[in-house]
Amino acid sequence: MLLQELLQTPEISPNILFWNSLEEQTGEHLIQEVIGLANAAVDGPRYIFFGVNTGSREGEGIVGISENTIASLKKARRIILRHVKPVLELAFIFDRIEGKLVGVLEIDGCDNAPYVVRKDFSDTLSGGQCWVREGSKLRAVDPLEAEQIRNRGAREHPVLVKIGFYEQPECELLELTVPDTSNPPSSREQTEIKEALDWKEKAHETLGTINTHISRLLHVREHGPDAPFDDRGVDTLNELQSNMEGEEDLADADNYYYFEEQALKLNLVACNTGKHRLRNTSIKLVFPRSRDFDVVDHLYTSPDDTRSQHEIDMADYPEVQQLDDTVIVHTVLGDLERNVPRPLFSSALRLAVKPEVRGKEVSIKYSLKANNKNSDVSGRLKIKFS
Repeated sequence: MLLQELLQTPEISPNILFWNSLEEQTGEHLIQEVIGLANAAVDGPRYIFFGVNTGSREGEGIVGISENTIASLKKARRIILRHVKPVLELAFIFDRIEGKLVGVLEIDGCDNAPYVVRKDFSDTLSGGQCWVREGSKLRAVDPLEAEQIRNRGAREHPVLVKIGFYEQPECELLELTVPDTSNPPSSREQTEIKEALDWKEKAHETLGTINTHISRLLHVREHGPDAPFDDRGVDTLNELQSNMEGEEDLADADNYYYFEEQALKLNLVACNTGKHRLRNTSIKLVFPRSRDFDVVDHLYTSPDDTRSQHEIDMADYPEVQQLDDTVIVHTVLGDLERNVPRPLFSSALRLAVKPEVRGKEVSIKYSLKANNKNSDVSGRLKIKFS
């Protein structure tokens, strides 16, 4: 159906070329024509027809192609992809029209001009050469005009990607509540030990001895039967209190508390709002770093976590590089289809913040790259802490 619709276009169309079926299909002339059409100042896909005469598009004008020609065209596609840069989206479409086999080479994604020869192909076709098709003419392009084509493409085909917070690509400002980090495990343990020591000393003054059985009865009378009773001795509690600062388990528990339990979980989303798929995309985020704000560089686990290190690593935390006053976060997104929002991280970023950050704003710079785009998408997001 597509081929028949294309044949209804005017005889001279800037995005359609009719190829002489008698010419060989894999030579330098075809590479030139593909580059010329890709660089043409037209919108949308471009097409090269095989098996249709230029002057007539029906009846005797449909000459058809052979099965051998189809094989040659498929080989030609691979050759073109190797010898043209940047990468083009090339697809062959075949159909029978009036009982004859007709083919068309669709050239799409032509918004990254200028397209040139990637490497030497023959004695007369060398790397860096460039052409543009203007109506029925194909002409060579010098480096100065190639730069003009690049600037034209940047104006006509800007990279359109929206980056926002969570599931909202339009959201460029996020307000977050600063968590309460005043009660880490080490502080709770210290308070519990102090309360236990104070109570045991009070019990000793009251009873004149520290008898565990009598102490339990006194504890039930003062605190009720459901209150936990600390049966550790005074000597043990004093030793724990003096050695608490270097306790490894408590340090791990504190890290888990600060950098996981009480850390802010942040994710972002990218949405390609342009006309074409963005291939092999990656994004870099730059955060400020201070004594009150930091981006956690790896996942912290609870001392009670029974997962293996392999399972923890499979959580796929983003790549985080901590510098003196900045943090750089890098992640690979792959292809971005049109109008399909894509979370940046499979495991959310952890932000460690202190109470002093309340009322302040943090600016996040981003830069997104795509293999089929010369220019990057850059911008800025903000987080406001309440």
